[in-house]
Amino acid sequence: MLQPFEEPASDLSGILGKHIIYTYSNGWEYKNSDTVEMYYKNSDTVDYKVRSGSVGGRVVNGQKVSIRQLQTALASEKVEASESEMSSYMISWVEPTGPSVVQVLNLSTREVRTVILFPDWVAKEPLKTVCFQNEHLDLMRSYRDQGPTYPIHPKIMLGRLHFIEHCTLDNEHVINPH
Repeated sequence: MLQPFEEPASDLSGILGKHIIYTYSNGWEYKNSDTVEMYYKNSDTVDYKVRSGSVGGRVVNGQKVSIRQLQTALASEKVEASESEMSSYMISWVEPTGPSVVQVLNLSTREVRTVILFPDWVAKEPLKTVCFQNEHLDLMRSYRDQGPTYPIHPKIMLGRLHFIEHCTLDNEHVINPH
């Protein structure tokens, strides 16, 4: 019989305020000055800028997310967590344009694994999303609503972190949209 369990409390202190740069194996990069950036602004918000790849130039500030620290929830597994386990996080969000994103970030091993479920319209016309999204939310939502949504195009990607710095929380200057 399955034993009931509760989700353990997440300690997000290792990720909040982090500004990272990573490159996916497909060549997409996330970096501060010449590729793409990802900034974990607070416990429910990220900012990011895509600098290269099929949507290079896309900037999003204030994207609402869910963040959890990855750790075991099973009582029988109560062992001292390794540093690698303590620095693993799952981040998920749904873009106003329609894609659903799940990111698993391991700061110790400097890896990021991402699954993005692209609606059909984004897969066919990704350049429509290349802008400072915050200034064009109504347009992005109209594209999403016009669709087509289906079929969904899943992308599973592996990335390597090549830059990590800690910034203050809620810093509006980490990801510059222009």
